[in-house]
Amino acid sequence: MAEQLALELGTLVAPPETVISRCNEDAYALVAQWPRWPHPVVLVTGESGSGKSHLAACFAERAGVAVVGGAALSGEMAVAIAADTVVVDDADTADDTALFHLINAVRTAGSTMLLTATTRRRGGLADLDSRLRAVPEIALGAPDDALLRRVMFDAFARRQLAVDAAVVDFLTARMERTLHEAVEWAARLDREGLARRRGPTRPLASRLLEAKTGSR
Repeated sequence: MAEQLALELGTLVAPPETVISRCNEDAYALVAQWPRWPHPVVLVTGESGSGKSHLAACFAERAGVAVVGGAALSGEMAVAIAADTVVVDDADTADDTALFHLINAVRTAGSTMLLTATTRRRGGLADLDSRLRAVPEIALGAPDDALLRRVMFDAFARRQLAVDAAVVDFLTARMERTLHEAVEWAARLDREGLARRRGPTRPLASRLLEAKTGSR
């Protein structure tokens, strides 16, 4: 059974364009604690749109390394990249043998590695499953209202659009609850607002939401 990490949250300083909320504070506390990790390999899990890739990018920036996409990982890479800190995003798309060799190489090199994935479970290579069961896991929760609202406000601000809180609250209560959707709604309202020569209003949001849900 994997160990649970005991984290002292303290005061978290968010990387640029990062919103810290209850659903992700444990994961960002992990980023803040690096390189003083009690384990060389840590896994962060979460559903699509929960912010895994953004967290991986933040960690990679802090560590001064590049993010490796799981699908691009190869066995030949393992020894070459294991000497430094490693970040593998979407590790559940990686080849089993390549990921197994990478975990072993990181442990041998005495370095550290952050993995992100939708789930720990794989059901392929038995030796890899055994390694992953020993890796501590921190789960990103589904984005809560506070996180969705902040991300949406930030997305509008980056587009230099002033938006009323009522519009954001209206969408937050009805949209698909992912960070991708929060950013995409700002883009939709921006595009439609330019076409109609009006700002992001609640009636416009309502029409777009009705059109989107009606097309499913």
